[in-house]
Amino acid sequence: MKRYLIWIACLFLGAVAVYFAWNQAYLPKGKASAVTSNFYTEKADIVRAGSQERFVVKGVEVDSFLPGYYDTDYAVDKATYKTWFEQIAAMNANTIRANNIYDPDFYNALYEFNTTRAASGQAPLYLIQVVPVTDYAQNSADNAWSNDFYNALLRNAKRCVDVVHGREFLPYAKTSGHGVYTSDVSPWVLAFEIGSRWEPDTIAYTDHHSKLPGPYAGKYVRTSEDASPFEWLLAKVMDRLCQYESDKYGQQHLIAPTTQLNTDPFDFETLYKAQIQKSATIDFQHFEAGPKLKGGMLVAYNYADYGHDFTNDLTAGEKERLAPLLALVDERPRADRYLALLEAYYQKPVVLVNCGDSSARGTTKGGASHSEAEQGEAIVRLYTNALDSGLSGIVLSAWQDNWSRTDWNTSPYTKDEQQPFWHDIQTEAQGFGLMAFKPLGVNGPVWIDGQETEWTASEKVFENKIGTLFAQFDAEGVYFKINWNPDVQFPVTIPLDVTPNSGASQTEDGALSFARDADFLLVFESPTEARLLVHSYYDSARAAWNQNIRGQDAYSIQVPEAHEPKFGPIEAILADPIVDDANALRNFSLTEEAGKLVEGRDLATANGCTEIRLPWQLLNFSAPNQAVVHDDYYLRYGIESLPVGKLYVGMGNAAHPDIHLYAIKLPRWTRNFAYEERLKASYAIVQEAWKEGE
Repeated sequence: MKRYLIWIACLFLGAVAVYFAWNQAYLPKGKASAVTSNFYTEKADIVRAGSQERFVVKGVEVDSFLPGYYDTDYAVDKATYKTWFEQIAAMNANTIRANNIYDPDFYNALYEFNTTRAASGQAPLYLIQVVPVTDYAQNSADNAWSNDFYNALLRNAKRCVDVVHGREFLPYAKTSGHGVYTSDVSPWVLAFEIGSRWEPDTIAYTDHHSKLPGPYAGKYVRTSEDASPFEWLLAKVMDRLCQYESDKYGQQHLIAPTTQLNTDPFDFETLYKAQIQKSATIDFQHFEAGPKLKGGMLVAYNYADYGHDFTNDLTAGEKERLAPLLALVDERPRADRYLALLEAYYQKPVVLVNCGDSSARGTTKGGASHSEAEQGEAIVRLYTNALDSGLSGIVLSAWQDNWSRTDWNTSPYTKDEQQPFWHDIQTEAQGFGLMAFKPLGVNGPVWIDGQETEWTASEKVFENKIGTLFAQFDAEGVYFKINWNPDVQFPVTIPLDVTPNSGASQTEDGALSFARDADFLLVFESPTEARLLVHSYYDSARAAWNQNIRGQDAYSIQVPEAHEPKFGPIEAILADPIVDDANALRNFSLTEEAGKLVEGRDLATANGCTEIRLPWQLLNFSAPNQAVVHDDYYLRYGIESLPVGKLYVGMGNAAHPDIHLYAIKLPRWTRNFAYEERLKASYAIVQEAWKEGE
């Protein structure tokens, strides 16, 4: 027994020694002079060590998302990451961004990818590693000095350093990757980005409730007398990160604190502050390099294109303060005035992050949504504007479409916990990728092109005097193929019954009757022109947004009848635009018609055949993978879920007004569904714009 205990003790002490040597050992004292940095900043430029050339960031954020998995499942394996890195490098990008600590497969893949490229004389992909702080900490009742914010941010800063140096063991982490990190990717780290986006109210609360002992006087990062408490906190985190990496590894990398429009250093008129919810300021002119800082600091600016020139909205006093800089901005006629002002003000490199454009069908801003080609063109304009404004590049968000993302104007309609299992093409945030995941139908991918290659007789639902209707499904929506009879007369109406709780048995004018109560009417004015109408009782926009749209409570004023024959357009609520006049502020939110189907995108007709796609969300499916739709809004007082087993569909016109509805069994799936990765048209457009030297 004694010998056994001795062996156990030896093994334990050995494990402790190995862990300490691997994870805790620091450089010997006196090695500080040997600290190196692979990049440094020179005024507003990033410069690679050993080179006198300006480094322009052409980057893309790589998510940890795959269809059927949550981001925090970290389901992407090493082989997939390496394939993506190959495609990203082939797009002429030079940088990737990790918005969290990912699992070891990500860093192992980057190490192998860059090592292989170095052996063949090819340029690597550099990494911007975000030091994260949780949404909970950002939105809690505490200020930023709380354990969940400051201590967690500092702890994550040290973890990020150890992770990129391949000397970290995270046995379990709730909000990040975990495992054994052994791949040293530090030679290719461009910067540590501190935070990914700040909550202005947390900053304001911290600044209001904190007292400072004076300017922060770190060895690597310092603040001026004018620094706010939150700026003091950020400086301390950055200083500790630099000290930790210098002492432990003899290296430093650029540090990139983050900011955005509603935390920028400028003072706007009250009207605009209210519209952009600006309640706090971070001013990086209050940050100074300490005597031991080898690399430097750049500003990671979270950018969203509001289509508005905010330099016109500065207060009179602010315009006077910034007059010399605004004069410099005016000397750049091709520049974006606001971005050029940022660059001139900070006198540090500024890189736009979390920026891009979406090819989703839905939008939050209104106007026509972008095709993939238009997405690429918008990204190129953004990149060109950034360079013309003196910025040091952009990092697009993101490489791949992310089905788990939500938007404020569509999130009430869906079950968040089921979002990764299907693609809600009505949600703008899910379409920012340059690579798409195309779900497969029963015969492979279904393309809206008017061709019949994806269809067989097995998908036939019925045939009548109007034509023959076929149906199939994938994780994006319901697809119909209609072979029109040669003598068909338009308009043609296709009623759809989704829920047993409501619907109408006829049209409002009584011209058409349905064998089952219909919740939606798909109305073809011609083979190339169609719109989807919703029954008034099953109008999800009314249930979720009536107060915003019309100023009325949906559940107490003019409640629709469950079986009244009344159908109307499907509305999508939009964000209020930035306006220049308080008189132009709207009492109610704008909407646009979401059910109007666009030829070439939603439907296509060729040789007497029409293909059409109806997005799941437009049909009020909250979790199509579970065949779950919206329940009775007015019985549940909100949007709740109801399982259904079938969708019923028919087809008729004025000559054939009595319409029978046929049952289609709805699919169900978990994470084991088929899809293909596909580079969007935007990929090639960005690739061309990012050619070396351009």
